[in-house]
Amino acid sequence: MPPSTPFTIRPATIAASDHELLIDFQQSQIAWLSSVGSSDQWGTGVIRETNPRVSDTTRAWIERSEHKAPWSSEWCRAFVAETSSGTPAAGMVLESKSNNYTRDILPEQDPGDPFVYLAYLISNRNAGSEAKGAGAALIALAREQTLAAGVKRICVDCWAGNHRHLVK
Repeated sequence: MPPSTPFTIRPATIAASDHELLIDFQQSQIAWLSSVGSSDQWGTGVIRETNPRVSDTTRAWIERSEHKAPWSSEWCRAFVAETSSGTPAAGMVLESKSNNYTRDILPEQDPGDPFVYLAYLISNRNAGSEAKGAGAALIALAREQTLAAGVKRICVDCWAGNHRHLVK
């Protein structure tokens, strides 16, 4: 059980339009990323216009999560953290396979040493200081979900552009 936090963490659902909420979180980061020299990560425009497939991607994650498949190639879990006032603070998607762009470093899956892939962890910059700690709360839940799936490790990636400033 993750430690007690000031956040309510719930499964993401299509009914709550969480697939759109995850995109809104991404959009909330654009101005900040530009301000720190990292606009190459997602650009400077409206996410839904610059990446028209983003809605399909987030919808597919949440639909797979709602199926609650046992550990397999279809395993996926998506969550939203909300503050005590109900403000959406952050979102997370866990998958049983890595993204295509990581395959030079990380295989799709390693049957001898399986991993949960933390595909998406993003905060709502518009939530301000109220969201502080939401990422840590979601990572604690990721550990719990990983162990519940019978898996021992979590793999992540981080955009390495802007002279690796985001990973320092």
